[in-house]
Amino acid sequence: MRFARKALRPSTASLCIQHQKYRCLSTSIQRLKEEPKAAHPTKHESRPIRSGEPVAEHVKEDESKRAGLPEEPMEGPPPLFSSSTSHDSETTAPLAPLPAQELFSLKDRTILITGGGRGLGLTIAHACLESGANVRCMDLLPEPSQKQWLKSKLYANKNDLEITYHYLDVTNKIQVEKVFKHLFEINDEKKPIKGLFTSAGIQIMMPALEFSIEKFRKVIDVDLTGTFLCTQSFAKNFFKKNPNLNVDNDLKKQASIVMTGSMSGHIANLGIECVAYNASKAGVNQLSKNLALEWSKKGIRVNSLSPGYIRTALTAAQLNEKPELNEIWLQGSLLGRLSTPDEFRGPVLYLLSEASSFMTGADLLVDGGHCAT
Repeated sequence: MRFARKALRPSTASLCIQHQKYRCLSTSIQRLKEEPKAAHPTKHESRPIRSGEPVAEHVKEDESKRAGLPEEPMEGPPPLFSSSTSHDSETTAPLAPLPAQELFSLKDRTILITGGGRGLGLTIAHACLESGANVRCMDLLPEPSQKQWLKSKLYANKNDLEITYHYLDVTNKIQVEKVFKHLFEINDEKKPIKGLFTSAGIQIMMPALEFSIEKFRKVIDVDLTGTFLCTQSFAKNFFKKNPNLNVDNDLKKQASIVMTGSMSGHIANLGIECVAYNASKAGVNQLSKNLALEWSKKGIRVNSLSPGYIRTALTAAQLNEKPELNEIWLQGSLLGRLSTPDEFRGPVLYLLSEASSFMTGADLLVDGGHCAT
């Protein structure tokens, strides 16, 4: 019997293990007591069901127990959260909602345009005038295309606006810096420079095996390097003029850069061999994203525009050289035609204006559906 009683007694080690189990259990119970109840019943909780009511009545959310994001205001602009403000504090949007008819307005500002001597550049220059801006056109041509230019000059004079022309080789770094610095220095402060549209570009059609390094570099120099030099000079002068720009509150003081890329930066063009041009335009599209990353929080939005085939002097020369291209290009367009420079006025005005205030680092593809197939 003495041996049996001893066997029934728990050992010291066994008591310790049992004590630890009890402590863990009591701690778990205490935690369950402290944890707040979920807003919605869990699967372990009973749900009050009243017979005779539609099922939908039982799944309605209890408004008094809603959790998560605060309710959006019924009216007024959306709140703006910045790194310097608490998400719980009341904030205002960086820009009060504009009437729809004013969204695309460029009133009381100046827009710079490279490649503004003819074609797409000069067409956009006139559109900017019609939207209320002063315009500074730059190009390698000794003088702009007279028919278009005289039309724009006449419009500017009638509407108390300005359009001026400046010689510029976009591949010449010293000249680019000099011209941009001059334009910023002489500009009327009442109409600050707040936009740049780059459209200077060249095209050389040639099989890749026959492409000389000199010609390849020339295309890259104008289309890609020239775009970078102009955007760089624009940004340097803009930041110098606006050293303490508050991107949260001074949206109307911010600037917009629109670079002319191409759908050719996304695809290989059937019927033509233009490896240098396509590579340069892919570079422009990527350049805009990287500059947007660096400059958007400092006050400059950067986007690219990728047009499809446009009937310009550049494409006219290509069609004269290879007439069969016209049919190939028409087959690639879902609209069955090529575009005209006028059809890019809306997209560019959108990107330059407050209408695109939340858009940066993007590429706007306007190609008649060519890249959709």
